[in-house]
Amino acid sequence: MLPLVLCMLLSGCAVQRFVAMPLDAGTSAKALANRSLDAEDLRQYIQAGHQGSLPLEWPPRQWTLDLLTQVAFHFNPDLEAARAKLAAAEAAVTTARQVPNPTLQVPLQYALNPKDGESSWTLGLALDVPIETHGKRGFREAVASHQATAARLQLASTGWDVRSRLRQQLLVLWASTEKARLLQQQVELDQSLVALLQRRLREGYISAREVNQQQLALIQSNTDLLNARKEARGARIEVAGLLGLNSHALDGIELDLDEFVQPDPPLPAAELKTLALQNRADVRAALEGYEASQSALQLEVAKQYPDIHLGPGYTFDQGVRKPGFDFTGLELPLFNRNEGPIAEASARRQEAAAGVRQAQTKAWTELDGAMTAYRIARDALREADQQFLVQQDQLAGTRRAFKLGEDDRVSLEANRKTELSARLALFDASLQVQQALGRIEDAIQRPLASESKK
Repeated sequence: MLPLVLCMLLSGCAVQRFVAMPLDAGTSAKALANRSLDAEDLRQYIQAGHQGSLPLEWPPRQWTLDLLTQVAFHFNPDLEAARAKLAAAEAAVTTARQVPNPTLQVPLQYALNPKDGESSWTLGLALDVPIETHGKRGFREAVASHQATAARLQLASTGWDVRSRLRQQLLVLWASTEKARLLQQQVELDQSLVALLQRRLREGYISAREVNQQQLALIQSNTDLLNARKEARGARIEVAGLLGLNSHALDGIELDLDEFVQPDPPLPAAELKTLALQNRADVRAALEGYEASQSALQLEVAKQYPDIHLGPGYTFDQGVRKPGFDFTGLELPLFNRNEGPIAEASARRQEAAAGVRQAQTKAWTELDGAMTAYRIARDALREADQQFLVQQDQLAGTRRAFKLGEDDRVSLEANRKTELSARLALFDASLQVQQALGRIEDAIQRPLASESKK
């Protein structure tokens, strides 16, 4: 019985205990409500990401896209879920590396009618020691390792998705804020024109129809202004959500959105295609999935060869001592040679290969569409810029004529409004360019600013 006792003692030393980690909705909601941009854990996270360097003051006076991306990487719940999946995949590697444990058997029998002088007991100790053949454990570990790498790349892809959505909402916030500023000027011009035209109506120079048209234009300008302000507020709430913060955490926070007014970075088409087809995280994850399917197929092929089970043992049989050494549990491949699982694994490899081609085709299509949209947006921007310059020249001429008494206030205000409309059109065209640049970044899953620094 001594080997049995020793075995139980050794196994007891290695037992891990369950540790309860209860979750409470109220506690989680309170933690979310208390998150802020000046949190100490956030400072440490950003400091680690910037290799020990931080802005001159903490928290920064202005938050750039880069800093806000770090905030999202720290707090965003989508990334938290992706990290949990990665941890599970990495734990599976540990499982795949484990060597199967031997099995201990202790047969015990009692004879009711033993022969004279013989013991009534039959006692045995036997071990079943499994030995995997043909590298099965190595193939199993390779499957888990490739799946863990794919999970790591999926985490990177999720991180990029969060960054992409954050940029989109910051772009919406920047565009709606700037547009609201221009629309406020348009409202003031429409109000001025309404007042001027009402004076002319009272003096009998124009009809009421002209005043009504201008009043309708004022109503439309006010509506556009309200919509722009509403869109800005909505975008600010969306930004807070992507950062993993409550909607009031950005109150009083100054966002640095100058990135959207910077000159366009260079766009080397050949390098962008390489990045899209080879370096995107989702493409690389698909490649790792294919390698995992390869190893899985190798494992199923190796399973054609049975594992060996060694069975050393000892039996005390009614006074007779019997040492033994058996081959136990040897599977005989009489009815199948694992053809079914091999066929399934082979089909899954084909499916994984198709997934790689699908991911690359998606990347190619997205980049091609983004580049086309960018060229169209750039052409539209140049056209809008030319129209804006023409309207500026026309406004300058009207101002000179007004100073000389050759034109009236109504014509001046009308030309100012036309010039402002051209400015709004130019701004919309620049917004289209920024949206196209965002699509290109999504296609290569890398900021274009980082490419321009190379």
